[in-house]
Amino acid sequence: MKATIIVKPKKGVLDPQGNAIKKVAENYFGVIFGEIRSGKYFEVEIEHENAKNIIEQLASKILSNEIIEDYEIIYESRNS
Repeated sequence: MKATIIVKPKKGVLDPQGNAIKKVAENYFGVIFGEIRSGKYFEVEIEHENAKNIIEQLASKILSNEIIEDYEIIYESRNS
């Protein structure tokens, strides 16, 4: 099974990296961006009968900090 896990700061949590990127982008393009948020992207591949549960645990317990981050799991279809 393949999955993509995207981890990003929760709304309202400071994102210094996203703010720095926003400033550079605004200076470069000369336009005002509403918001730029940074995050982490993980591609996971596992063959196990309990793969979805393991991926969920990986995302919630290891790859993200539940206090300040949200995560999203996107499972790749078997036809890909």
